[in-house]
Amino acid sequence: QILFYMFIILLAMGIGLLYVAIQEGKIKNFILASILSIVALGLGAGPSMPAFLSTLEYSKLSMRGGTSELTFGHDKDKKTGGLDKDYAFRWSNSIGETFCILVPYLYGGGSGEDASHAPATSDAIGGRAEQLPTYWGPQPFLSGPVYFGAIICFLFVLGLMVIRSPHKWWIAAVSALAIMMSWGNHFAAFNYWIFDNIPVMNKLRTPSMVLVIPEFLFPLVAVWGVQDIMKDYSAPGMREELWKKVKLAAGITGGLALLLGLGGSMFFDFTNAAKDAQYKEILPDFKEDRAAMARNSGLLSAFYIALSAGLLWAFLKQKIKATYLMAGLGFLIFVDLIPTAWRYLNEKNYADADTYTEHFQPRPADAQILQDKDPYYRVLDLSKDVYNDASQAYFHKAVGGYSPAKMEIYQDLIDVHMNGQSFNAQVLDMLNTKYIIVPGGQQGGAQVIPNPSADGNAWFVRDIKVVPTADEEILSMKAAKLGDTAKGVGDWNSRETAIIRSTFSKEIAGLHPGLDSGAFVKLDKYGLNEISYKSSNAKEGLAVFSDIWYPLGWKAYVDGKETPIIRADYVLRALRLPAGQHEIVFKFHPNSFYTGNKIAGISSLLLWGLIIAAVYFSFRKSKNKSDDNPDA
Repeated sequence: QILFYMFIILLAMGIGLLYVAIQEGKIKNFILASILSIVALGLGAGPSMPAFLSTLEYSKLSMRGGTSELTFGHDKDKKTGGLDKDYAFRWSNSIGETFCILVPYLYGGGSGEDASHAPATSDAIGGRAEQLPTYWGPQPFLSGPVYFGAIICFLFVLGLMVIRSPHKWWIAAVSALAIMMSWGNHFAAFNYWIFDNIPVMNKLRTPSMVLVIPEFLFPLVAVWGVQDIMKDYSAPGMREELWKKVKLAAGITGGLALLLGLGGSMFFDFTNAAKDAQYKEILPDFKEDRAAMARNSGLLSAFYIALSAGLLWAFLKQKIKATYLMAGLGFLIFVDLIPTAWRYLNEKNYADADTYTEHFQPRPADAQILQDKDPYYRVLDLSKDVYNDASQAYFHKAVGGYSPAKMEIYQDLIDVHMNGQSFNAQVLDMLNTKYIIVPGGQQGGAQVIPNPSADGNAWFVRDIKVVPTADEEILSMKAAKLGDTAKGVGDWNSRETAIIRSTFSKEIAGLHPGLDSGAFVKLDKYGLNEISYKSSNAKEGLAVFSDIWYPLGWKAYVDGKETPIIRADYVLRALRLPAGQHEIVFKFHPNSFYTGNKIAGISSLLLWGLIIAAVYFSFRKSKNKSDDNPDA
């Protein structure tokens, strides 16, 4: 995501350079420089190709870049692939929240502010809380505001006034674009169009993150502007002209900080109806604290801007030298930014090695499960947030865990059959969910319930149900929920019936699956890139494997002969196996990775060649100079 934002900056810079080239009649130079830059970019990116191409390939089947085949559910209106809009735009800055770049606590800071910053609320609840949710903006929660620094904002505005280079305009334009993009669903007409029509955008979430663009460009313009002031101030009449611009920039930014701080109640009510519904009795205290935070923050920002403007006045009046100006501005910026940064990133955010390690100690429930030496089974941990807590995957191959880029088909399975409130028992069985951890008990707040009905690593089915659509495939998996004692009429049995899409009709043509009383498919060896099984069945059959179907790179071999992998039960793999005993091997050999590896190798060789050539010619040039001037 950050890399994509960097490309936005580079594109804007390219447009700016093209404009300058046209104005100066240097189009040929621009074209040549662009070609060389693209070649250099390609060479520089070459060593990253294994990871890049693999990620690009995977993204097409993930919730980031894929499109669900289902015609119902939350994803039904997604036309072009990528993330669901509600999910992608969840962390959108409100328009007013933008001004936190100048006044950091305008929106109450973070969702867990130290109680000392909200004295009225803390007193109202008798000091019973160490942290209070003073943030009242629209985002679900916030660690802290995006604050550029009052002085940086002031110097940015001043820089736009004093810098004569046309490059300042593309910087201002791309900064404004990024700010509008950060508004997300609060400027839906604009941002939804970008999401649907600009490549890559529908794979990105958290619109507020795009503020890294102006966060990088504002200081650039700020430093550039101060440099130009120091360079131009000695010219006739420039001191007065520059002082006028300093006053104007200070008036704009400092005045805005004062207006937001002192007059914030004219624009904001310092409440969020949805979040504050639970705080009815103390809501007036919350409003008082939030307004005070905004007021004090606005006054402090205006104060820092005034001090910075004072330093520039002293320099322009020749009362201090350029060295003292730079040192003074640097010190003020430090004093402005560090306290706010320290408030959200301090010693509380770190732990010593022993304390940190404690987070990764198995609970008694985990230790009990880990005694099972079966190399491959899954665990459903209901004692944690099933899909938003990654810690469960530290010890177990989890049904849940956290991933912002799950496969689209697995996300579909979650939405329909494992939504966190209820779990389809047969789906858990087909995923070989051997253990379920539930809250309670005496084992560190969690206890283990074995699931004896888990289907195992692989099994032969007795029947095949062929369906024409994705909807029918996933809905045919209807079965009792976890914990239900009654089985519904017509409920699906994952052990008995495989549900297969008609797109695989060719692979199963003429197959009448059967199994004898001793038929089995058992795991032999489990590895990341190779998994092997042994099977035995007196009849031709269909074996279903409790591994997620992924068509890019995985190949199956039965007794050394490649065999088509069939998608069964919406997310699993299946193989058509002839009668008899067989050795089955699944191998993962993604062409994208190995192609990327070749590109990386070639790029690395070329880069080393360029480095060696540069050193050689530099040495040769230095030697020639020495030979031409032996007395030097």
